[in-house]
Amino acid sequence: MSATSRTQRQKSLRRQQELRRIESMRHEAFLATAVIEDATESLPDQPWRKRKFFLGVALLPVCLLVILTFSELLLREFKGGFWRSEGFWFFASGSLCWFCMGWLRREPGLMYVFAHEMTHALAVRLSGGRVHRIRVDHGGGFVDTDKTNTLITLSPYVVPFYTGVVFALYGLLSLFLDMHHEIPLGAGWSIKGVWVFYFLIGLTWCFHVTFTLQVLETEQSDLLHNGEFFSILLIFLINVVILATLFIAASPTVGWTHVFSSMRELLGPLLRLFF
Repeated sequence: MSATSRTQRQKSLRRQQELRRIESMRHEAFLATAVIEDATESLPDQPWRKRKFFLGVALLPVCLLVILTFSELLLREFKGGFWRSEGFWFFASGSLCWFCMGWLRREPGLMYVFAHEMTHALAVRLSGGRVHRIRVDHGGGFVDTDKTNTLITLSPYVVPFYTGVVFALYGLLSLFLDMHHEIPLGAGWSIKGVWVFYFLIGLTWCFHVTFTLQVLETEQSDLLHNGEFFSILLIFLINVVILATLFIAASPTVGWTHVFSSMRELLGPLLRLFF
């Protein structure tokens, strides 16, 4: 056997070993943090990645319809005085507080890594998989599991973990307390429990969005496994839907019937634009 043939055979064997290693890791660990990622430079070119690309293309008009609907309703509500509501001001105050923390370099990265990996783990359990090991530290983290799917890999990017915790606490306390009751603080000041939760929702929502954007600037194996184009569009779509849901919950006049009515009005021009 010539030296050239031997070298080519060795390269082919190394390539096959690398592909097997990557394939096995898909079902073992997902290193997805704000700091480091596992090195998966070469992913096998499989048909499912092409299907995910075409699914991403199909999501484009859906994303456009959702963002146009949300923008139209938001603009209508602001003209109607939504910006003067309690929900808006305390949500905005929580958001502003988070951005001030970022400006002062007080961003709790470890809290994000914990939320990211716990969301992975919860998605694994909801999908019927088993979590073998979780690692969380300042340098990153991973979840060692026997199952993977789109829900598991992308869940941390679309689920605001701490916002969900805030809603759970609100629901629990609402069973025993009137969260809209004013509590006097003295000197003519008072506070409502619901104001605190509006503030915390704004704080935790911006925590989720800013860290998600920061993570997406790096090469994430979670996105590579689903195709980056499809993953980015799905992450964008679900986050906008969640934000719209928060807006509807806080608005005294907008309901889901208004959302569907607005979508029907926009659907015709949008279909003519694409078709």
